[in-house]
Amino acid sequence: MTSAREINEKLDEIIRHNREREAVELDYTDPDFTLEDANTGKKVTKEMVLNKADEVYELIIEDLNKLTHSGQHCRDMFTNDYYVNDFSQDKIIAREIRENKMKAELAKQKAENN
Repeated sequence: MTSAREINEKLDEIIRHNREREAVELDYTDPDFTLEDANTGKKVTKEMVLNKADEVYELIIEDLNKLTHSGQHCRDMFTNDYYVNDFSQDKIIAREIRENKMKAELAKQKAENN
């Protein structure tokens, strides 16, 4: 796997993690709620869940820093408009853009005023 792909996967993982954490915060607005841990059966509070989420986030960031050597090995990587210098992703996105343009042109041709 290329380093760009690994970095992208970690960045995607951060996005998914943040969405899940926000969902927990929105779903459980009562600060006194408790859940049951699926593994141990013990009661856990919202604070415990969010603290664990923060620990997981830190592990993801740590992995990302290992991949990029704390950002030293990814210079100019994010100037790519498509995806972090992953040429296979560039091709996929370019194909999608081309298909969308074709669909738009076909829709214009099928319009009633043509």
